[in-house]
Order: sequence, then structure tokens, then C-alpha cells
Amino acid sequence: MRAGLIGSAFFISTVVLSQATTYDFPNPIDTNNKEISVQEKQTYERNGLFVDNQFDGARLNALKFENDSTITIQIDPENSPINPSPWYAFRLWTNAGAQKKVTITIDYYESVKHRYWPKISDDRRTWSKLTESMVSVAKDTLSVTFSFTVKPDTTWISAQPLETSEDVRSWSKEIASNKWGSFDVIGKSRMGRDLMHVKLGKGKKTVVLISRQHPPEVTGYYALKAFVSRLADNSKLSKSFLKKYTVHIYPLLNPDGVDMGHWRHNTGGVDLNRDWAYYRQPEIKQIANHIVRTVRESNSEVAAGLDFHSTFYDVYYTTSRSLETKYQSFTDDWLNYIETNIEGYEINDQPSGLRSPVSKGWFVTQFNIPGITFEIGDDTPPDFIEKKGKISAEGMMKVLLDSN
Repeated sequence: MRAGLIGSAFFISTVVLSQATTYDFPNPIDTNNKEISVQEKQTYERNGLFVDNQFDGARLNALKFENDSTITIQIDPENSPINPSPWYAFRLWTNAGAQKKVTITIDYYESVKHRYWPKISDDRRTWSKLTESMVSVAKDTLSVTFSFTVKPDTTWISAQPLETSEDVRSWSKEIASNKWGSFDVIGKSRMGRDLMHVKLGKGKKTVVLISRQHPPEVTGYYALKAFVSRLADNSKLSKSFLKKYTVHIYPLLNPDGVDMGHWRHNTGGVDLNRDWAYYRQPEIKQIANHIVRTVRESNSEVAAGLDFHSTFYDVYYTTSRSLETKYQSFTDDWLNYIETNIEGYEINDQPSGLRSPVSKGWFVTQFNIPGITFEIGDDTPPDFIEKKGKISAEGMMKVLLDSN
């Protein structure tokens, strides 16, 4: 009996140590499940012109043919209230041999304003913005109208380039094929999609990178990709870094929201970047516990935690310097490196303390390190995203190696 009690106590202690701890943030947010509305997937047709939303990442809630070449599309969120990130994605084609110039107006839910400039693609891989002459945003910005020619081959229209869970999986496995890397699935979303994890490096200290809590934030994901490509480029710097550090990458925290074309939330109707206190949503619970368990089982120490997002402009949401943490100087040293090494670039740093249960604060409460939200603008040029991502990774490696 006594041995059993000791064994039970050991088991309970082990379980507790492998789980993320809760924290009472000053501004708590209700992250219990909320009802969502699921869009109906279908194909619309009129006189040889076809429009559909039957693919991962699509968003098209209702469609009306005003005539043979004029279409009105309604875009609604998964639920409300919600951040004004009106995502849309659909595709069009015509009967064989035909082509047609069409005019499309997108009307947004209630008083939500237009945000994402329309992108077009013939193959879903290469995207370009519709030119200004093709697009007209209403004066009240509550709708947008654009015209283009539809051909028999499929034309894709989307708020941002499509990067679905399968796209993320392909990239993750490519990165994991590096001699320093590995790929695995650490859990499932509410709808059973994989929560992916890539590990790079063999060092005793840890860096954590996360992305795509919010489905439309594709430019932030591109910054993550550029960042990780620099970590995995087998340069002298990256080899030195990956000998001393292990990088844990969670590239897609909200696979359901991404594949279902959500504006912001998961299928629990919750903003996942408000659930880093009580872990009511399975995606955050599993990933937070995996990070904590992995760090403790390897007897490691987390040195940096970065969360990649998108917003209206480039900005770093950082931890207030008044909070005493380990690696206290990392943020300033890292941001100074980025600013110094991108000619003409001025850092937009917006620090704050522990207020609401977002990932940035979670890194403080769990590991006593400064957390950073790495935000890229919706319209930041791709070549600058690539440059900034790689220089940011280079700076992180140099700063952390110097701190050793």
C-alpha cells in the first residue's frame, strides 16, 4: 500500500511537471466554446460561368448572379464579435473554349470594412495583386468591386495567397529533411487535423517559434518560413547555433480555421491567441503542454519565444522592459541588430506588460523570458519579408550565441 502511494505521488508529480501552468492575467478573456456558422460548399453556374468554394481555404457564403457577367458575393465570419479580418477565397472558370469578362462585388458582414487587396492566380502557386485599374473600393470601404477575364482554366481569387494545412505540411517536411531536423505530429485539432511540429538542432537550450493562430495572417507565416530557412541553411553560423540550441517550430496552430476559410477563430469559435491562460481550446492545450513537456524532459532552458502574425503594418509587440526576466537584454540586442542590418529600416517596437492571455505573455509566465509577437504588414512586399525574416534569424542566432 505504501509503495502504491509513493508510485501514485510520483505519477501525479510527473504529470503536473509535464503540463503548462495556468496564470490569472489582469484582463481575462472567455475562451469557452462558442457556436460557429459553417459555410455551405457548392458550385454556382450561369450560362457557362462557374464559381465555387469547394476547396480548402475557401470563403464564400452566398452568391448572386446579377446578370451573365456581374456577380455579388457575400462574405461572413465564422461567428461574432470578431476581429475585422474579412477573408475571402473562391475560384472561377468557363465552359471549354470560352472566356468572359466578369465584374464581382464583395459585400462584407454588417459594417466590416474591406482589408485585403484581391490576389489572382492561374495555378494557386503564383499570385499577383489585381491592378488598381481593375479594383474599386467603395467610399465607405464596406465593399470592393473588381473586373477581370475568366478563362476555361481555373482562376483563383483570394484575400491572400492560399497556404493550407497541406501546403504547410509540405514545407515542414522539406525543412525537417535537413540533417538537423525532424517532423512529427503532436496532436489533433478539434476537427482532427494534424498539429505539426518541426525540430531543428541538437543543443541544450531551446527556442520556440509559432505561427498561424489567425488564418488570414499569411504574411506572418512567410516571415516564419524565411526565418527558419536561415536557421536551416547549413552556414557556419547556423551549424554553430544548432549545436548549442534546439528550435521547436509549430507552424500552424489553427489548421481547422485555415482550411475552413475562417476570419480569425478556430472551430470552437475562439481567438486562439487569447487562450494562453487556461488552455480551454485543444489546439493551445496540446501545443503548450508539448512545449513544456519537451523542455522539461530534455532538462533544457527556453531562451527565446517568437509568435509570427500579420497586421496592418510591420510591428514588434514586445515584453515591457520593466518586467525582470531571464535573457533580459535579448529583445533590445536583437531589434538593434535587425535595424542596423536593414538599410533605412526603423524598428516599430510596442512593448507592454502582462495584460491579456496572449502567447507573448505566456512565455513570461511559463519560462520567465521575454516573449515577442513578430507582426508583418498585410501588404509588406514579399522580397522585404524574405530579407527581414532571414536577417531576423541571423540576429537571433548571433545574439543568443554571444549570450552563451
